[in-house]
Amino acid sequence: MKQDIRLYFSAIHKLFRETIPGSDDTVKKQVKLLIEELKAGGYEKEAKMLNNILVTDSAKNELTPIKILKSNLGFCGEELTKAVSVPVNKETGAQILEVTFVNDLPDASPVFSEAIVKAISSILTEWSNADKLINKGLDPVRSCLIYGAPGTGKTQLALWMAKQLGLPVVTARLDGLMSSYLGTTSKNIGNLFDFANRYKCLLLLDEFDAIAKFRADNQEIGEIKRVVNTLLQNMDTRKQNGFTIGITNHPKLLDPAVWRRFDIQIEIPNPSREVLQQIVQSKLGTVKLKPSQVKFLSWLIDGGTGADADVLTRWVKKAKIVIGNVFDSEFYTLVQEFIFLNAGRVNHANANIVMQDNRKVLTKELSQSQYKFTGTEISEILSVDKSTISRIKAPKNKNS
Repeated sequence: MKQDIRLYFSAIHKLFRETIPGSDDTVKKQVKLLIEELKAGGYEKEAKMLNNILVTDSAKNELTPIKILKSNLGFCGEELTKAVSVPVNKETGAQILEVTFVNDLPDASPVFSEAIVKAISSILTEWSNADKLINKGLDPVRSCLIYGAPGTGKTQLALWMAKQLGLPVVTARLDGLMSSYLGTTSKNIGNLFDFANRYKCLLLLDEFDAIAKFRADNQEIGEIKRVVNTLLQNMDTRKQNGFTIGITNHPKLLDPAVWRRFDIQIEIPNPSREVLQQIVQSKLGTVKLKPSQVKFLSWLIDGGTGADADVLTRWVKKAKIVIGNVFDSEFYTLVQEFIFLNAGRVNHANANIVMQDNRKVLTKELSQSQYKFTGTEISEILSVDKSTISRIKAPKNKNS
């Protein structure tokens, strides 16, 4: 029997290698079941080969750290230490920036679509080869605009990139930069860039639209023109001194000339269903949930963002600590409690189905949804046996 399986395994392996990338969770679940069957039958080598395909496909949506030697970095300037004084707005006394040092930057990589992962990896690859590029008269990417809806992981991505580059982050503080006094905002922007250009750092311009508005804005046309012009001049100077990332939730508000100052522009969309599940799983960390539970939680916030997943997984972690071993049996009730407490973070249509507490309606919806829940998964979510789910799913006999 073992000989027969190995005769056909080459074709099976090739088939899965071609079909698993981009497939939905239903296909991947069947592959996992096959892997378990192979292990049970003593086919450890074949099981490992199929599992490697799943692992490789999952890793496509995770950013991989790239080792970048400091000697490769084309940055000039002094080392930024905690002893350095931070400039302030002389009118208000508020700091115009804050510094986050490398040890305080996140180690965990954000989870994005494969296309975004490849784009970010290409930037880091340029920096890992910065010395080669500079020797040939070429510069690695010096500036990047990241835009998209709130909660999609833009700031986390910028901080993670800085961690990979081994650079502290200088973040502009809008409350310190902006001033009602004529000319003071422009002066603060100049001081911000002077500081960033003096030290080896990544300059992060979060909420960038607040200082880079379209100059034809009729509400503030006088002062805003001066501010944007100052910003453009300083960005031109910054190009040769360091790395700059701008972040905005409102790209349409940016002045067109500002767009052209960035070497690249990356849009971070809301995560797909597949990516959202991976985000939920990654944010759970060491907390173990059944795959069906992870899938159900992702369905609950379908269309949401990484920020929604963050709130959801923190709730799960606390619930696991508080109620311990009865978590699985209380899972469905706990999800209902979460919906009550976080109405703005869930998919309203899906949440309404859960709150109806009609298991027949919920079973039908889960079975027919894009997530394609199986009867076994639904039984685990509702803490009922499979036969009950089968009876719910089975159509009534009109003659009975």
